[in-house]
Amino acid sequence: RQFRQKSLAELRKKMELAKVPDWMNNALSHAQKTFADGTPIRCRSSTNNEDLAGFSGAGLYDSFTHHSDEGHLSKSVKQVFASLWNFRAFEEREFFKIDHKQTAMGVLLHPNFEGEQANGVGVTDDILYQTQGHYYLNTQIGEDLVTNPAVDSTPEETLLGWWEKDGYQIVRRSNQTGDNGQLLTAEQLKTLRQSLGKIHYQFAKLYKKSESDQFAMEVEFKITKQGKLVIKQARPWVF
Repeated sequence: RQFRQKSLAELRKKMELAKVPDWMNNALSHAQKTFADGTPIRCRSSTNNEDLAGFSGAGLYDSFTHHSDEGHLSKSVKQVFASLWNFRAFEEREFFKIDHKQTAMGVLLHPNFEGEQANGVGVTDDILYQTQGHYYLNTQIGEDLVTNPAVDSTPEETLLGWWEKDGYQIVRRSNQTGDNGQLLTAEQLKTLRQSLGKIHYQFAKLYKKSESDQFAMEVEFKITKQGKLVIKQARPWVF
């Protein structure tokens, strides 16, 4: 086990120091220039084996924030790719008999936000309580992770009606707000309802899903320091 751990650490280091192909280097240069000068760029990991039937790899891989004084964006992107060979990720894949050679990494780039009010995950169907006509929301205060929250941190769970007339119901309140406070305001929930509806419709159309098909989208979002809703990423929910 110690030998494997050491070998994986060496492999990660080699990947972080590897030369990037010219086509990728040029593409990353172009991507970096699309961000305003001085903007910290969040490089988020996303693999093809995080949401498989019977296996969830959420939180196994690393994401990095690239700062302007670090030079070329490839530095942080290579760190994300190298996290494929985290010891914990390798062990999980090995245990669930997932082919390591079929594992692929993708990187999502977006501005890094500081001082965010909340972050969460919304699913365009109630996958937990099995009610009809609701989105399921799981929200954490500030930058506390939804996938790997602090031990003493309880998220806010909300059932948000598909239609505005159906309102919303807070199933469980966060223990981080005090005085039974609410992480998401009514206005933010309204905006989130509209966004989730659009995302579900567009992807259902893309995947050629009918209303009778079992289909939902998992959407990661955050509320910025200024109270603005930002959608980070969306992917099909694996039933």
